[in-house]
Amino acid sequence: MSNRGVFVVLVFTFHFLLFTSHAQQFGGNPPSVKWKQINTDTARIIFPEGMDSTAQRVAAVVHYLAKNKPLKLGDKLYKVNIVLQTQTTIANGYVGLAPFRSEYFLTPLVNNFKLGSINWAEGLAIHEYRHVEQYNNFRHGITNALYFLFGEEGWLVGINASVPDWFFEGDAVYHETIFSNQGRGRLPFFLNQYKSLWQYNKNYSWMKLRNGSYKDYVPNHYALGYLLVNYGYRKYGDEFWEKVTHDASGFKGLFYPFQKAVKKYSGVDYKKFRNDAFEFSKKMVGVTGDERIATQPKINRSDTAGIKNLTALNEKYVTNYMFPYQAGEDSLIYLKNSYRHIYSFYLKDKNGEQRLRVKDISDDQQFSYRNGKIVYAAYETNPRWGWKDYSVLRIYDIRSKEQHTVGHNTKYFTPDLSPDEKKLTAVYIAPGGKSELHVLDLNGNILQRFHSAEIGLFTDPKFIDDDHIVTAVRLVNGRMALAIADVVVGSVERLTVPSYAVIGYPSVSNGTVYFTGSFSGNDEIYAVRLKDKKVFQLTQTALGNYNVNANSSKLVWSGFTPEGYQLKEMEINEGMWNEVGELALTEPVQFLEPEKAGNDILLNKVEGRKFDVKKYRQAGHLFYVYGWRPYLVDPDYYYTLYSENILNTVSAEAFYHYNRTDLSHGFGSYFLYGGWFPFINAGFEYTSGKPITINNKFTRIHQTEISAGLSIPLDLTRGRTFKTLSIGSNYVLNRQSFSGALKDSLGSVDFGYLSHNFSFILSRQKAVQHIYPHLGFNLFLTHRHALSVYDGYQFNASGAVFFPGFHPAHSIVATAAFHQRDTSNILFSNLFSVSRGYDSYNLSRMWRVSGDYHFSIAYPDWGFANIFYLSRVRANGFFDLTKAYSKNKQSTRKLRSVGGEMYFDTKWWNEYALSFGVRISHLLDNGLSPGEKAGSNFFEILVPIVIPK
Repeated sequence: MSNRGVFVVLVFTFHFLLFTSHAQQFGGNPPSVKWKQINTDTARIIFPEGMDSTAQRVAAVVHYLAKNKPLKLGDKLYKVNIVLQTQTTIANGYVGLAPFRSEYFLTPLVNNFKLGSINWAEGLAIHEYRHVEQYNNFRHGITNALYFLFGEEGWLVGINASVPDWFFEGDAVYHETIFSNQGRGRLPFFLNQYKSLWQYNKNYSWMKLRNGSYKDYVPNHYALGYLLVNYGYRKYGDEFWEKVTHDASGFKGLFYPFQKAVKKYSGVDYKKFRNDAFEFSKKMVGVTGDERIATQPKINRSDTAGIKNLTALNEKYVTNYMFPYQAGEDSLIYLKNSYRHIYSFYLKDKNGEQRLRVKDISDDQQFSYRNGKIVYAAYETNPRWGWKDYSVLRIYDIRSKEQHTVGHNTKYFTPDLSPDEKKLTAVYIAPGGKSELHVLDLNGNILQRFHSAEIGLFTDPKFIDDDHIVTAVRLVNGRMALAIADVVVGSVERLTVPSYAVIGYPSVSNGTVYFTGSFSGNDEIYAVRLKDKKVFQLTQTALGNYNVNANSSKLVWSGFTPEGYQLKEMEINEGMWNEVGELALTEPVQFLEPEKAGNDILLNKVEGRKFDVKKYRQAGHLFYVYGWRPYLVDPDYYYTLYSENILNTVSAEAFYHYNRTDLSHGFGSYFLYGGWFPFINAGFEYTSGKPITINNKFTRIHQTEISAGLSIPLDLTRGRTFKTLSIGSNYVLNRQSFSGALKDSLGSVDFGYLSHNFSFILSRQKAVQHIYPHLGFNLFLTHRHALSVYDGYQFNASGAVFFPGFHPAHSIVATAAFHQRDTSNILFSNLFSVSRGYDSYNLSRMWRVSGDYHFSIAYPDWGFANIFYLSRVRANGFFDLTKAYSKNKQSTRKLRSVGGEMYFDTKWWNEYALSFGVRISHLLDNGLSPGEKAGSNFFEILVPIVIPK
């Protein structure tokens, strides 16, 4: 085999954005939003007009934490900007560096079991401000030196390199658990993640627990971190993690500073500390060697509680069966997804399982079913404003296979259809988080609305009959209860006593409401009789039970396992029910909460304060310089300052550059404004002393380039696909001024050109193992043409279509590209990629078609030394055909190649995802460059052009 050489090739990787990635939307708010602020030496709370009371409460909690430091990590305090976002339906919050800011998304999560029921804004403040305290106190030693050298980017690198992500989130979860009446450390849904692994003898390696898997369920770093942080505090005291993180973030010991600090202050090495923490946690949740499930349960296995498993565990990859509904004597409707398949509705009956429809993109997967109709809430975007999105109602008729939308641009969640099929009920959440329960007709008109001063959030409504609805409610004090809403009268009556136990997912049958509750310390199925309001516990299991559905004789639900949610069934036998007293309902059992939890509730201590509120003037806050660093593209050296304002409407750079070869140097700046409908960009760059030779005379030129342009980015996501569209144009003016002997004869030359671009990307959702989406399309167009001095143009087009392969995890990708430029002048840099294995050409006309088949080879889930982790090995076989035209476009040359690629999906230092690979190309035709002979092979190493943060 001939081999022309080894090259390192920088390749762009096309990524489809994950639905949950919603932080730092550039230019995401319309200019109509009027911003106000509470500005102190501790924090600046920036919020839309009308959110004063929420901002005051957030400010009070933040200032209490900053002043009293109830769980110290140190004494440093740096002011933080906190932005309250009210228009997105996504429930989230974050603290970030580069730039240093925090954002709270004020629409609460409607799933009661994931994050609990305390006031959403207060919970965010307790959790997110803990991250601020972490950042503030981890800036010293080498990390502080990195800050002074590189700004907040250096600060970020130092922290990420010294303190693991599991500590950041585990410590914040511990913080929320101590200082509120709930917190994830008291929620069975959260704690059962690791409990499920222990119950089923999933003895995964430490590096697998740190980095995850493409085939097995592995809890994220939040759950892992809480177990370790909780153990550290309980075993070694309140100062343990303060000492550990102080030494680690200062890089004491330099290599593996965190592990060395743990050993120093615990007296045991890092591995033993982890194992001890796991053993401690197992005992706390009641898992011992004798109680673990040695053999995983098979289909239809019966246990002492009379529970049957309706689905067999898939040990090859995770599969979830959720929200089952009994559609007939032997029929079930449910939602199903797996690591190989996206969310879809399924029908299972005596003829087997059949897929009904792929579910539209949704943030919450809950749906309702009645009489052949599926009702759910789907996600839609505002085309221009990234912080403004919607949750709209869909009704899918499984008989006609038609789906229609109820209303537009709404914020409705967890709907249900009435027995007479004439009405809908759904939770409405207004911008900022205020909640109402609405009853609608099928056109979206509001027939009745329920709201109450003592109810913070309605969730999971279900019709009892056409005139009554049962709903779980989160009270403003954080407790939960079931309540009944009377549609005719417009009243809400409490059904169960309020409790800090989490409840939800009600189902109604024969005068009884079945639901999931955490009263016993686990998420079990309960029943409350409407006639006497007595509550009974129906299950007692090791893990959680959700999405219960009842008919006259049977219950079905989704049971949590480490192989995914599985369908379970139980006969209704009231004689076996255990009545639950009021004391057990009001004081739920806790297992793994911190020792001091419940004894020192912070929210009960925070007094209401009246902070001054003023207008926030965006014009006075256009720039926030967060980083400065050198950048090398040999032989050019750059030093750049980076700026991004707090509301994320202005991004700017300023730089100086020097060329060590020709001794030229210069400076410039770029500016992007996203606060109006089109993005506005402008740039300036000046280069002095650039050498050239004209008519055998050496001289230097001074070059000035000014650019300005507009772009319109649109997010058209709705239905079953993500869709983005972008259109833009830029004008560039380049002036070259001559010096030396040619100064008088040539003077200066101005050269201007326009650059236009268009892109459209469409993608269906991806399952975990999908390399590319099973349906996708993209198209990119650019056209550049001169306006003065010179004649010339360049047009480029490229696109790709994505299909499923012959295996659920495989992908077929077909791509095409076209390039054409002026035949006389080459004015613009080449953007065309020829067939793999050939050199890059910039001919007058070229086109290319390619076919790729991507497939997975193995999921090793293997790593070493907390440095390198290999999660997947995958490969690709390809065929490329390029046709290159001569200058007069009269003669052509085929450039064909075939070959293969192998990629390795990895993580480095348990933090940084990186995919790299190798490629071998076999040339089928002679190329245009020496050495490009038919039959030769070309080997390349493929690394990403940008390493993810």
